[in-house]
Amino acid sequence: MMRVFVMLSTLVTQWPVLSATVLVALFWAHAPEQASAGDAGFEGRIEAVERSDVYSRAEGIVEEVLVEQGDYVEAGTPLLRLRNDLEKLAVNAANAELVKAEALLLQARDRLDRAAQLSTRGAATEVALLAAETNLALAEAERALAETELEIAQTNYEDTLIRAPISGHVEDPRVGPGSLVEFNSGDPPLFQLVNLNRLRVVFEIPYPQWVSGLNTGNTRSEELSNSGRFRVETEIGQVLPDAIRLTGSAVWFDENSGEIRVWADLENPDLTLRPGMKVRVTPMVHPVTGAEQDHSMVRP
Repeated sequence: MMRVFVMLSTLVTQWPVLSATVLVALFWAHAPEQASAGDAGFEGRIEAVERSDVYSRAEGIVEEVLVEQGDYVEAGTPLLRLRNDLEKLAVNAANAELVKAEALLLQARDRLDRAAQLSTRGAATEVALLAAETNLALAEAERALAETELEIAQTNYEDTLIRAPISGHVEDPRVGPGSLVEFNSGDPPLFQLVNLNRLRVVFEIPYPQWVSGLNTGNTRSEELSNSGRFRVETEIGQVLPDAIRLTGSAVWFDENSGEIRVWADLENPDLTLRPGMKVRVTPMVHPVTGAEQDHSMVRP
């Protein structure tokens, strides 16, 4: 070790310029990576404003999957069909019970009418009239019950056809024909739907910077000023043609980092932006003075 030190000392003495170059190179090789003085950007990510996990309210065997990965569907579009033989039979049985209840109700009304006519002539007792009225009330209750049973059966039948709750692209189908579907919200969803037309970029900025830009003018507390604009660049160097403006901020800020989460809505007409992408968000700079524009906004 002592010999190495002596050799290095001799080298430094003889070639001062070279030694200075070596020391500078070693310093930059081991110095921590830092942002440039003009780099005022923030790391952000793309998130979907509308996404939905699709579950089933019915239990059964998958008869047919009607969509594939990446398909775009409108809200209400059928996604999956379960075997529904039993549910169809239940609807038929409930319909028959309703027809029976309506016939009994019609019969009870006729008996009450006859009992009322006989009572006015003195040919029927009040007991007979009361019995007819009671039978009518029971028949009406039976008809109401039959209607409810039919509605339940029809709902169970309709639940075997699972529809899209929102418009969006199908992501990660987890079932196929023959799969057993159980009603359990803790299981992985059958599908995920993601609306790629409604995206936002989410990033964190220092809380003091956010506070310094609070707009205390005449705007309502829920509104954000339009003066703050940001430039968005994707990981592959794609720069969005339009600057974004903040549309919301979190209620809480991170006391450890001293930052607050903010977001801005994005246009995605060509569907090239996808949730999960990392982006670089940079405040727009005045073209003449180079000063950062005021990102005025009000408290959320």
